[in-house]
Amino acid sequence: MPALEGIFTRYKKPVFNFALRFLANRAEAEDVASDVFLAVVSGRYHYSPTAKFSTWLFTVTRNACISRIRSGKKMFSLWFKTEQGEVQQMDMADQSLPRPDDALLQEEKSVFLEKALSKLPLGQREAIILRDFQNMNYEDIAKVLNCSLSNVKILIFRGRENLRRDLKTSGLEELP
Repeated sequence: MPALEGIFTRYKKPVFNFALRFLANRAEAEDVASDVFLAVVSGRYHYSPTAKFSTWLFTVTRNACISRIRSGKKMFSLWFKTEQGEVQQMDMADQSLPRPDDALLQEEKSVFLEKALSKLPLGQREAIILRDFQNMNYEDIAKVLNCSLSNVKILIFRGRENLRRDLKTSGLEELP
């Protein structure tokens, strides 16, 4: 278990931050991050050593975020052990009111950036988040997004241009 603890310690913040920027909702991001790590621990996803672990983990996180968006419902997952010791997941709709975002999203620049990011097309948003917020290299981003290296470069260039234009109209001259 020390290996799993090390993975969680190393990747919990990057996975959560990726999900937060992707979903723009702290509660949803917390749920996705928890679901990703519990699914990895339970063996629901199998890592193939042909890719870097971080690339694989962000691909799992990306897919979980997309599933969350597609479902259109606020969901939460309950994890429990069966009598046989297997970890099981049960998804349930969240009937509660949405929780307010944390202080990070309340800061003026962060709010503008989040709004600007949410306006980007999905591919550009994903590429920008992975590159500028998760510090992934272009090759790993291409693997996560399942596209060519040149397409990643185009997505990032266009995404940054769109962000600059949107932030400039909001009164911010530079990215925070």
